[in-house]
Amino acid sequence: MTEADAIARADAPRTRASLAADLRALGVQAGDVLMVHASLSSLGWVAGGPVAVIQALQDAVTPKGTLIMPTFTLYLTDPAGWRRFAVPEAWWPTIRAEMPAFDPAVTPSRGMGRIAELFRTWPDARRSNHPHSSFAAWGKHAEAVTADHPLAFSLGEGSPLSRVYDLQGRVLLLGTEVNSSLHLAEVRAGKQPVEQFSGPILVDGQHQ
Repeated sequence: MTEADAIARADAPRTRASLAADLRALGVQAGDVLMVHASLSSLGWVAGGPVAVIQALQDAVTPKGTLIMPTFTLYLTDPAGWRRFAVPEAWWPTIRAEMPAFDPAVTPSRGMGRIAELFRTWPDARRSNHPHSSFAAWGKHAEAVTADHPLAFSLGEGSPLSRVYDLQGRVLLLGTEVNSSLHLAEVRAGKQPVEQFSGPILVDGQHQ
């Protein structure tokens, strides 16, 4: 949806204050541990865009709470497995050698939406160090949620998802049915086949 479409479909502008009031009406409370999946275009026209949405979420949970968003980078994989954007096989060695290693501070998310992409760089936000399945968090439990993200079974035990579960976190879906917390249930149920992925990381400062 274009911004012009959002304006045409809106009955009034959404604001930080109106969104925070709507969140409280939905049941979001101060102190909540909240896993958020959000589509900016689904909210109507927002004065301030993703900045206002994040501020409204912070207003609703307060600094006593914690916000978490997925900031996945599933494109950081071996080019041999690329299907949608396949490249010539002759390119593979160059890509493997030169693809920048995942860096929580600078590597952008992809397909997560404008709100999550801004959130990962938000002041005082923390981001887990996983080349495919990172999460960003802000608030009281941000460090605990994002620390020591295991490379193997990145959405299972020891992952940010499991820590949100341990903290009795809640899931908020704003204009989307995507819910990454279900991956923890899939891992625990043993219903998903195990697949190996690779991606560029830094090991003792060296690209690997």
